[in-house]
Amino acid sequence: MKLKDRAIDAGYWLGWNVLWTLPTPIARWLFDRIAVVSLRMRVKGVRQLELNLSRVLNVEPSDEVVREVSRKAMRSYMRYYCETFLLPRWSDEELLARVRVENIEPIQKALSEGGVILTLPHSGNWDHAGAWAAVYFGSMCTVAERLRPEGVFQKFLKMRTGRGMTIMPLTGEGGTYEYLRNNVNEGRLVALLGDRDVAKNGMGNQFFGHRASLPIGAAVLAIDTGRPLFTCSAWYDSEQLVITFDDEVQFPISEVTGRERLRKAQEITAQVATRFETHLRRHPDNWHQLQPVWSDLVADGTKS
Repeated sequence: MKLKDRAIDAGYWLGWNVLWTLPTPIARWLFDRIAVVSLRMRVKGVRQLELNLSRVLNVEPSDEVVREVSRKAMRSYMRYYCETFLLPRWSDEELLARVRVENIEPIQKALSEGGVILTLPHSGNWDHAGAWAAVYFGSMCTVAERLRPEGVFQKFLKMRTGRGMTIMPLTGEGGTYEYLRNNVNEGRLVALLGDRDVAKNGMGNQFFGHRASLPIGAAVLAIDTGRPLFTCSAWYDSEQLVITFDDEVQFPISEVTGRERLRKAQEITAQVATRFETHLRRHPDNWHQLQPVWSDLVADGTKS
């Protein structure tokens, strides 16, 4: 293992094993300092975040409003890490108490009748939201991006499964779609992040007025299973994580194959993208997207 990977692995070990021993205000302060230092150093992730935020805010990347929002977003992102490290130590009661939900009734009704597909952006704390769903709904199935180094990925996998989430690692070796479809058909909630094409098999759609490759997996699952598709987004409101659910995504139910199936999936994903835009415009400082989304907005290695 490379020295850098060892250092990262050690840092995550400290997070999972030591952070919970500290008073929560001190733990929060430490991660807030990490955010401040990252902003001051203008690391590549910060610069990519600001490029992405400039598109959400519809201003030039150099606009001061971008810097203001990125400062809040990085502090929110570090809160995500702090609370994710603490998740294994929370009781179910504490986990549930830290979440407030909006418009949950439609998804509750749909789940009472069978499986449901849910897609959301990288906003707020998606791990906390997933752990909450596993307890509240009784099921939560998803795929996980394979992180490097392997030790870090295994620690995240252990945390997520320990909190009741059913996880399939995204390896690119096949079988992922069948796994998710089976979970939907067996009546479970399948949740997928949908604002970045991690698997590199998405389709082009307009996202904040510019073409981006977005994943179509959630749409394809809805087409093939005939089960409802919902969108939601998570965001921080003081000490609580708020999960705002939208109404069901509407589209004609019909059997389609081949190009027609892909065309329909692209159209459904366009609706999803529009809903994500609404959420992210309301809470841009909760969007933790430090990776490229648009091919024309990619941070280089030069600090600005």
